[in-house]
Amino acid sequence: MQLVYEDAHLVVLNKPAGVLSVPGRGLDKQDCVLSRLQQSHPSARVVHRLDMATSGLMVFALHTDSQ
Repeated sequence: MQLVYEDAHLVVLNKPAGVLSVPGRGLDKQDCVLSRLQQSHPSARVVHRLDMATSGLMVFALHTDSQ
């Protein structure tokens, strides 16, 4: 994932096509943008999702107030 922007409140990543935005059902669908981001930003929260086949910018909140 390419980091596009980060501040104290949010992170913006460029999601490539073919990657899930959030975990799916089943152990084989746990790799996703959110789980990768949470390795470096454990408090990251989803603001919106993109379909697996869709590429584009995704915004993640870093705390409840910014979500």
